[in-house]
Amino acid sequence: MPVLFLSKYIIENKDTYYQLIRNVTEKNDWQPWVQFILQGTEQTAKYTVEMVKDIRTILDETVDTVRKKLPKIYSRELVEMLFEQPYCRGQNLVDAGIASRNTASKYLKALTDIGVLELQQVWKENLYLNVKLWKLLKNS
Repeated sequence: MPVLFLSKYIIENKDTYYQLIRNVTEKNDWQPWVQFILQGTEQTAKYTVEMVKDIRTILDETVDTVRKKLPKIYSRELVEMLFEQPYCRGQNLVDAGIASRNTASKYLKALTDIGVLELQQVWKENLYLNVKLWKLLKNS
């Protein structure tokens, strides 16, 4: 899956981007545009590496928390499922073969009780938000 997205860099520097792309079209002036994109790629790569490290730290902390506070339900697969997206449904655990429907509900409630997840009701559906992961993604 791609993890390097230049859109944030381009949006933050859109005036420069549009000027440089205009110069490519009107004057065939490629070098400044290529340098701009290379600089954006470098900055985005550094940002992405730090984000991945931060996610890994939160994952490791969550593994430790669940292992200590909920040893009877702990599995690496369960915790990793919580990091595939910032939210989870019971059906995600069922589809991954981690738990039956009833057991998935119990697991998610237990994870909510210890503060790893937060229950969010959207329409008639229960979504379980990975609190730390969501905060990290929201603030980035």
